[in-house]
Amino acid sequence: MSDTEQIAIQDLYAEPYRHCFGCGPDNPHGWHIKSYLLGVEVLAHYTPHTEYTGGVPENLYGGLLAAILDCHGTAAAAAFYHVSQGFKLGVEPLMRCVTASLTVNYHRPTPMGQELKLVARCIEIEGRKVTLGLSVYIGDTLYCDGRMLAVRVKA
Repeated sequence: MSDTEQIAIQDLYAEPYRHCFGCGPDNPHGWHIKSYLLGVEVLAHYTPHTEYTGGVPENLYGGLLAAILDCHGTAAAAAFYHVSQGFKLGVEPLMRCVTASLTVNYHRPTPMGQELKLVARCIEIEGRKVTLGLSVYIGDTLYCDGRMLAVRVKA
């Protein structure tokens, strides 16, 4: 694994793309999700605060899971796109991606107070479009998964 793979993708965002509530390193009130390119996957770990409970006590709000996947997915899309163009993370400026569509499938209630493992895998890159498969685990148990179509922001 190279040193650049240890840099959080979100920390490579240029101005004005560093303010996202979910993952922007410059948002003092945000969640500061950090995603890392590790071979063919982008991984992140995040433990949501207890105020993000859902309609079922002691379980996470599903919208939070979608928001976390949104931030993690756009970071993964940016990294996968960047590498597909022959660039290295941390060397050339990272282009930002935004969500065109996101589908989330909830497999079981997601308990509070647990560290979530977020996984993104690239399915396809076509032009400026990046299609990803996304998953949320606690340990080895899958809680939700989904699919994202992200689009690279024009320079």
